[in-house]
Amino acid sequence: MKSPSDPLLEAIAVAIRQVLRDTGREARPVEPGMSLAADLGLDSLDLAQTIVLLERVLGSDPFRAAAAGPERVPVRTVADLAAAYRRPAAAGNSPTEI
Repeated sequence: MKSPSDPLLEAIAVAIRQVLRDTGREARPVEPGMSLAADLGLDSLDLAQTIVLLERVLGSDPFRAAAAGPERVPVRTVADLAAAYRRPAAAGNSPTEI
């Protein structure tokens, strides 16, 4: 990431780079507009591993049924993933503090 001004985006970038390293791929810069699949090469298992790492750091998983709410929004980019973590906080559920 170019700037660590958004701690949530930085935490997501760190988790993605960790998954890339753990799976033998080069950890590269991660930007909010990047596609998780096309730009970063993440598949569904990689995304699940990223979410597990984020849950350890952030203490929440916005994709669990109770936190996700009735409306699920597709997560295609790094920014979409960050928005998913911000939604529970905006809805008054357990906030993601970072």
